[in-house]
Amino acid sequence: MKSRRSPLWPHLLVFLHPFLVLVFVGACSRKPESLPLGPSPKDIPVKTVPVRPGTLSSFRSIPGRVTFDPHYYRRVMARVSAISTVRLRAFPGDHVRKGEVVAVLKSPDFLTAESELVSILNNRGGRLTPHDSLLSLARSKLVYMGASEEEIHRLLGTRKPTDRYEVRSPIDGTIVKTGEIEGSQVHPGDILFEVSDLRHLWVKAFIYPGEEGHITKGSPVWIRTLHDPGRQVSASIKEVSPMVDPLTRTIPIRIALSNTDLKLEPDLWVSVLIPRPALGKKTSFIVPSRSVFESRSGQLTVMVRDSSGHFRRVRIVTGAADQGETSVSGNFQPGDLAVTVGLNRVRAIVK
Repeated sequence: MKSRRSPLWPHLLVFLHPFLVLVFVGACSRKPESLPLGPSPKDIPVKTVPVRPGTLSSFRSIPGRVTFDPHYYRRVMARVSAISTVRLRAFPGDHVRKGEVVAVLKSPDFLTAESELVSILNNRGGRLTPHDSLLSLARSKLVYMGASEEEIHRLLGTRKPTDRYEVRSPIDGTIVKTGEIEGSQVHPGDILFEVSDLRHLWVKAFIYPGEEGHITKGSPVWIRTLHDPGRQVSASIKEVSPMVDPLTRTIPIRIALSNTDLKLEPDLWVSVLIPRPALGKKTSFIVPSRSVFESRSGQLTVMVRDSSGHFRRVRIVTGAADQGETSVSGNFQPGDLAVTVGLNRVRAIVK
């Protein structure tokens, strides 16, 4: 009979055992690879909305219109007559600096005023005396016409009068409107251009008599744009008119609005959210409904960014919801901003 051969795998296992031990020890002794760190929460692009104190029923919305702030608005008119507008160097929408030339006019009157000053200087033999009344009068006439100090110094140095009258911007701002076009004749009092610093605006709104009791100067309000209801800007009431408008039988109010990001434009219609008197002692807040999420533990939470730029989670209890907003209660602090865009990325990092 043929003898059976013993299997080879036990002998092969005995032969490979030392090599397997070395492979196992080497694998265990390897250092784990370091994982790259994720982005910092401050580097994540997010959009936020201010957390407002109150309830949905404690605010009333009234229409308002964005206007220029007269303290940061100038209407520049011609002080001299001119044959034509030689050149316009800025147009509506252009940003200009204070003292920048916006328009150049060809003015015989300006040429006459400069010639008078040069004539006085020539008659004095080129000597300037500080108490010369005629010289001071001629210089004051040029200043009244709008001549800058640079133009006067140029005239004193060259003694060459010119009919080119430069019109400069009185403030830093944006050209809102231009009057005369190139080539047109200009008369004293004609509007040359209008300029405004759009970082400072007003909102004009109206309330009914009887509501002005709790609305006073400095009262906080919130401005909501009609084209983007999720965007809200905090502001304060600058003035409550002591008189009733005879046409609408309402009381005009004026709201000071900071527009540093230049997202609001004059003549834009907005909604003004005015808080009503508090009806209870419980503190509640209003946040966008899309900023509320449920954590893994089932707790409703809002991710906020505080005034220092740090993110944190706030546990909340929700109340009424209406038009994309929810009334909640939680441990919010003044200046908190609810995260609405980029929420998932912030949630993944902030524990």
